[in-house]
Amino acid sequence: MAKKAALQIVTANHLTEGHSVFLTEDGWSADHHQSIIAPTAEQAAALEATAKKDEDRNLVVGVYLVEVALDEAGRPEPTHYREKLRVRARPSFWDDSPIPVA
Repeated sequence: MAKKAALQIVTANHLTEGHSVFLTEDGWSADHHQSIIAPTAEQAAALEATAKKDEDRNLVVGVYLVEVALDEAGRPEPTHYREKLRVRARPSFWDDSPIPVA
């Protein structure tokens, strides 16, 4: 039986600020819930290619795909421990609201 393709989002680190960011319809955001979700391997590869263009433009660094599952509200949540920590690791001087990254 073939394994079902996992949902994926794209993450990286903001080049000048250093914090984790996620690819959205409007660019990059610190809020992973706004991420574009790729339901197929082909769409995930296309998203990653788009993100790597931003890496080439020195907007972000360390682009990679993250496997996610949808929560009760239909928002993406990482399935692996490392990424679960990354979405919760925020600088202590930020308030609790998500901060969009240009």
